This record gives sequence, structure tokens and C-alpha cells, in this order.
Amino acid sequence: MNPSFDERGSATSEFILIALPLFVPALLFFVSISQVSRAEMEASMLAREALKAFVSSENDAEAHLRTRLLLNQYSQFGASYRESISSGNSLSDQYSISCSASPCIQPGTQVELTLFSFIDVESELLAIERTPGNAWGTYSNKIDKRRIAIASARGYVDKWS
Repeated sequence: MNPSFDERGSATSEFILIALPLFVPALLFFVSISQVSRAEMEASMLAREALKAFVSSENDAEAHLRTRLLLNQYSQFGASYRESISSGNSLSDQYSISCSASPCIQPGTQVELTLFSFIDVESELLAIERTPGNAWGTYSNKIDKRRIAIASARGYVDKWS
């Protein structure tokens, strides 16, 4: 071993040159996955709340009106919240109703509401693509930029209403 050759600081430089370009894309990937799973949990919660609004209505027309109003209010609130934290996710919600009887709003009817939330993950993918040393080679033309979160909630119209 040559006493004039000093290896102090080589671990730091190796970490910066080798490990750091691998950790940054992995970190961005996990952040985007957490944002998508948060949006899926929000869709599940929103489906339960929309079902409550639907089954607590006086008639079918009011039930659909209340459900659309709730989804619109949530979308507007979500859009303003996302702008304040500058996130790229945008939810656009559609729903379908399945009832065990017609009309839906009558005592004892089982109602199932299925909510379809479209989650835009383009901003997260672009952040990963622009990262120096991108380990996965992802490109926007190879990956679908929209993910659909499907959430269902099932309940009954109150028998005492």
C-alpha cells in the first residue's frame, strides 16, 4: 500500500456518483405511487358519502341531484386544494347506481353506488422522466397517463323514512 495515496472521502464521492442517481428516481416513483393510492382512498370515501346523500333523499330525482351536487362540490374543493399545494392530480368523477327495486328510493331498497375517478398521473411521470440517470427508461408515449380508481359502496334506504 502506498502511504502517499489517501482514500479518505472516497466513500462520499462513490455515494454521490453511484447511489444518488438511483435514489432520486426511486424516491419520485414512491411519491407518485403514494399520491395515486391517496386518490384511491379519497374515491372510496367519496363513494360512501355519495351513497349516504343518495339514500337519504326523498325521491329518485332528488337523490341523483344530491349525488351530482356532492360530487361537483368535492371536485371544486379538490381543484382549489390541489392548486394551493400545486399538485398535478385532477379527479373527474362519474358514478352509476344499481337498485334492487324501482324506484330506488323506497324503504328497504338495496342501493349500490359505483364511483369512477380518473386520476391524472402525467405530472408524476414527467418528474420521473426528467430525472438525470433515469433507471427505468420510462417515456410518456409508453405509459398510460390516466388511472381509473373504481370505488363501490352498498347500503339500504332507511325503512323508517
